[in-house]
Amino acid sequence: MADPILVVVFLRGGADGLNMISPSGDTDFIAARDPRLRVARKGDEAGFVLKDQLDDVDFRFHHRARGLSELFEAGELLVVHAAGLIDGTRSHFAAQDRMERAAEAGSAGGWLARWLAEMSPEGDLPALAVGDSIPESFRGSGVPVASTLDDLLLPSNHDLAHQIGQQMLDGFAGHPLIGPQVGKLLDLSNLLTNRLTMDENNEPKAYQPSVDYPKGSLSEALQTVAQTIKLDLGLRIATVDNGGWDTHDSQQGDFARQTNRLSRSLMSFWRDLGERRDNVTVVVMSEFGRRLRNNTAGGTDHGYGNAMMVLGGNVKGGRMLGRWPGLGNEALDRGADLAITTDYRLVLSEILTQHMQTPDISGIFPDFAPNPMGIFA
Repeated sequence: MADPILVVVFLRGGADGLNMISPSGDTDFIAARDPRLRVARKGDEAGFVLKDQLDDVDFRFHHRARGLSELFEAGELLVVHAAGLIDGTRSHFAAQDRMERAAEAGSAGGWLARWLAEMSPEGDLPALAVGDSIPESFRGSGVPVASTLDDLLLPSNHDLAHQIGQQMLDGFAGHPLIGPQVGKLLDLSNLLTNRLTMDENNEPKAYQPSVDYPKGSLSEALQTVAQTIKLDLGLRIATVDNGGWDTHDSQQGDFARQTNRLSRSLMSFWRDLGERRDNVTVVVMSEFGRRLRNNTAGGTDHGYGNAMMVLGGNVKGGRMLGRWPGLGNEALDRGADLAITTDYRLVLSEILTQHMQTPDISGIFPDFAPNPMGIFA
């Protein structure tokens, strides 16, 4: 049986979970939100009803989230609403830092880096940060960062590649941290040169997915993950960053486009994996949500509670988990935000224990007591 794989999709900027998965039947929500910034219940822009509800509220996916709705209806996607960072902050930097470290200040590295140190997975490429920089969740791990697998290749001329690689290895061989990493980079480059399909100029050909993906950076990143999985490089964890969710103004159009890209990209990625998706779990999260009441610029400002999504071959989907606190004034956090009733670490810890087969997570989420929610079948 293939090793389980985790893909973490982080929506940078604070995605509006109340707009993506709207409590469209909540009277307090209807009274507080501009109709353009909540899911409609009638007409051409009516959202997709979630067949499983929380607190008998009519929840609906955004009308541009057809793919998410179809995955939910297929029983492969579940939603955890009113989730997030318990010790919240409205600062992007601080919230992302706390969430990705998932430990008290001063703790070493990020939660994924601690998982790698705890489990020491084998394989040529057990972890990959897809993008331009390493996320804080991988901090301290030495994980490769690449937008495409081509970025991990040394120059295409084999003699030059060997020369450069050997010079790097010789120059850093004595360094206890850098030396081994240089050796791994050289080995990985050589392996990819043999695994990737090359053209007549010995340059790697573009990845050919089994389905059509929409255009955009998120799709490109997910294609890199799919390609890595299909090449059997021993991938266990991949991170994908997706920005553009900080919708302080003109949210209606921008958010619809972002949601459409997210929905279609995830659906394409899932179909592209084919039978391999049985061993894959995807978690979609953001540093915080948006305030209940919109601002005067046609947008929403930084809030707290949000929605998380878990997609997987062994996920018991088609359900909403967590506890809906309501949106009445007395139920709001600080009188302004959706209150958090589910610590985001409950979701992550169950993914690590049930899906990633991690026997002990006490070092990964220190001073945290997990309580299974029943995410997996």
